[in-house]
Amino acid sequence: MAAPARAPRPLIPAIDIHAFGNLLKGAQDKLIDTFLRWGFVHPTVPSATHALNQGRWLPIQPRNISGEDPLAEGGSGIVHLWCCLDARDRIIDRVIVKENVPGLTEWNRVDIWRNGQVGTEPREHEISVDLFTRLQAANAGDGKFMVECLGYGDLRGPYGTNTQGQPIAQAFANQPAVSVARFKLYLEYCPYGDLYYLIRRHKAANKLFEEGFIWMMFEALAKCAIEMEHANFVHGDMSTSNILLGTHDPQRFKIWPVPKLADFGGSRYLTAGAILRNNNALLEPMQPDFGSPELSKSVGGWEVPGLTLSARTNVWNIGLLICCLMRLEPVLPDTEWRFTNNPPVLVPPAHHYLQFANPQQRELLPASFQHPRANYSQALRDLAEDCMRYDPNNRPTPTVLLRRITTDMVGNTGGFDTFTGGVSGRIAWNKKERILGPRVDEWAIGTQSVIYLAPP
Repeated sequence: MAAPARAPRPLIPAIDIHAFGNLLKGAQDKLIDTFLRWGFVHPTVPSATHALNQGRWLPIQPRNISGEDPLAEGGSGIVHLWCCLDARDRIIDRVIVKENVPGLTEWNRVDIWRNGQVGTEPREHEISVDLFTRLQAANAGDGKFMVECLGYGDLRGPYGTNTQGQPIAQAFANQPAVSVARFKLYLEYCPYGDLYYLIRRHKAANKLFEEGFIWMMFEALAKCAIEMEHANFVHGDMSTSNILLGTHDPQRFKIWPVPKLADFGGSRYLTAGAILRNNNALLEPMQPDFGSPELSKSVGGWEVPGLTLSARTNVWNIGLLICCLMRLEPVLPDTEWRFTNNPPVLVPPAHHYLQFANPQQRELLPASFQHPRANYSQALRDLAEDCMRYDPNNRPTPTVLLRRITTDMVGNTGGFDTFTGGVSGRIAWNKKERILGPRVDEWAIGTQSVIYLAPP
């Protein structure tokens, strides 16, 4: 069935005060319409490692998307691809632009901005740059395991601008909004989609993932977890839809795209309040299906009791992602932390939050860590199980996790960690160990083909 036609209406700042996903459709349509017709502007604060090319930047309209639609829409904004073209219409650079529309309440939260200075540097940019720098310093090239943030800009505060043209971040409580607040992040483009849709394709085809692919994913995420621990934050939104697939590394696991951790908008620094889950810390999983026990709560305020946040919170999420791969499930139904209508003074029984037949069960049973047809190594299953221990103290630290991965993956990757395609250096497009999905980077640098552009 075709999507309903868009019907943009003028934005009304006094009414359109919510995050993008909660706005009325007419307001969403207006923001999308404006975004797709935006004349590309370089980041106000660009990346120190990747300066975007100067030239003619145009929004790309992929062949598989009809009409004028962005690549993606989410709870807090819109995402689309822009390409820089030379005189012969060859792509010389590309970038994802993420239009963040956080809503009036979220905009004024001190914990989404650097040092609590509302309307300055978005925390998502700060954390992304910090993590990328740490990964690169730990081992040259390991920055490839996350989606690099290439800058931010176009901050539009809800209360207008000052005499220097800068957005006024905060105002008196009775000051009305004069604009729908938003800002832009510039991100690395990942041509092969995300883990959520990859698992869906494999599930539909009943095709198990190669164990080497799962070890590659495990290793990449463990390296990210170590540097997240050093930076002292929890990701908060580590779901299958936030693991993207970048270009191939010709030196290691060449047959598969490089996995990249994405979307740090829900990340939180591990302050004293956050560790103890104080209400003022505003900690919650962005996607409840992927919330670890210590990140799970109900709208009434109930939390899983007796747990604190730590670097091992990220480890639990890594174990869940690995289990999703072994089970061919983009969302794992038996770890769904569900909301209830119980008053907050009542502690709901565990089975209200866990889809386990046994109300006292807190962890997946050993047999639940792989698909019925799978026969993954015991080492892989044991390690994923240890990551998903209910009590954070019983999970490995990120450093121990990587050490065990490095040891246990030996002999269990099918040789694909060092496989480079033989004498020709090419890997056959129909090699059965490949993952299902796009075979070609459609908007690769140097491409000179018909480009479908959104109307200017």
